[in-house]
This record gives sequence, structure tokens and C-alpha cells, in this order.
Amino acid sequence: MSHSELAGVVVVVLRVSAGPDVVAGELERRGASVHTVRVASVVDRADAVVRDEVGAIGRFAWVAVTSANAARRLELFAAGWPDATRVGVVGPATLAAVEAVGLRVDAVALQGTAADLAHHLDAGPVLFLAASNARADLLGALASRGIEVVTVVAYDIEPLALAAQAVATVGSSHALVAMAPSAIDALDSMAARARRSARRIPLVAFGPSTALHADERDWPVAAVAATRGPVAVADALVVALGR
Repeated sequence: MSHSELAGVVVVVLRVSAGPDVVAGELERRGASVHTVRVASVVDRADAVVRDEVGAIGRFAWVAVTSANAARRLELFAAGWPDATRVGVVGPATLAAVEAVGLRVDAVALQGTAADLAHHLDAGPVLFLAASNARADLLGALASRGIEVVTVVAYDIEPLALAAQAVATVGSSHALVAMAPSAIDALDSMAARARRSARRIPLVAFGPSTALHADERDWPVAAVAATRGPVAVADALVVALGR
């Protein structure tokens, strides 16, 4: 694999969370010039509220988390975690976040979707620790099999308006990486002229959920990362650009 296959390519990574950007790091390793633009903020619900809504964690056969931000909140229950309660996650980043709070993961949906995770959950009730804007795919898939799901909102996603400089950076890029569905919403909220320009720029979706949201918003997607990891995103970008 060449370390310069993305040389000269200007990429904008649109993401929610602050902190280290491993996707940007992988793209830079391959020679790209990367600009990270935050499109939303994560606001945790109060600890006491989450604890009260969950109740006794031992009443659940499974706990399902589909994002690293939800996985972080499992720290509230990690002490004295019951052996009989299993944890199912979507993707490697969520897996790592659960393990970081000292819990064992019993099922990993490598396809990167909540619907895929549902296939691994064989009993209920299931606690779905989620964002306020979480899709209903997991609930629908489990309900169709008669498995009870209790959804507890652990955090909110608050959109951030794109500043003029961010809009200009998007417009002058060679490629876009949408790390979450809210990235599509941010692009779609730009003024008409900027939006038309951005729609012509190849966009890589970080997993099928983001790609599905783009399709629902009629936003063109050039490629979808095969798995939810930085190498897969970079590989998808290489494909999208025909490199």
C-alpha cells in the first residue's frame, strides 16, 4: 500500500466528537491534506437521569450500544456488572469504548448497523442505550422477533451551524468524509450555492447508517466504508477518487 496514494488530495472530514481524529490520521498517512470540521456537539444526559431510567442493569439480558458516546455512559453501571447481562456493540470504535470502561463485549456487529446487531441478540429484554436521534432500526428488527426493547437516551446531538470559513473549506476540497448522519444534515443546511457545489464533490460515508441517511436526503455518495474504521474509510476514499 502506497503512503502517497492520496498525495495532493484535500479532504474535509465532517465529524461530531471532539478529540483525536484517527480517520484524519490515516488519510494524512496516505498523503492527503485533511481539514476536520465539527458538525455537532455531544451533550450527555445527567448521570442521575440515565441511572433512574435504566434502573437495575441486571434486569436486562442484553445491553445494546451503537456508538462510542453511548458506550462511555456504561461507566455508570460498570461496578458490579452482573455476569448474566451481555453487551452487544456496533463496530470497532464502540467495542474499544466498552472495553475502556472495563466491560466484556459479547457480540460485535461488523457490518456497522444496528439492524445487523439485532441478529446477534437472542433474548430480551434489551436495553438500548442511545442518542436522542437514534434510528429505530434496532427496535424494529427486535420487535419483529418478539423481543422487548427499552430505549434510554444517554446523550443528545446538538447541530453546529457551519461557519463561513468551514463552508469555504468544504467548497475548496477534493473529497468529503461524512462520519455521522449529522454530517449530511450540516451539508444540506448550507446556502443553495454552496450546497450545489458540495454535491459535486465525492463523498465517502462512514458506514451504512450514514449512507442511508444521505440517500434519504438525496445526497450523492461516492463510496461507503466497508467497516467502521479509519483504514476502511481511507480505502473507500481511494476508490471514490479512482486512485
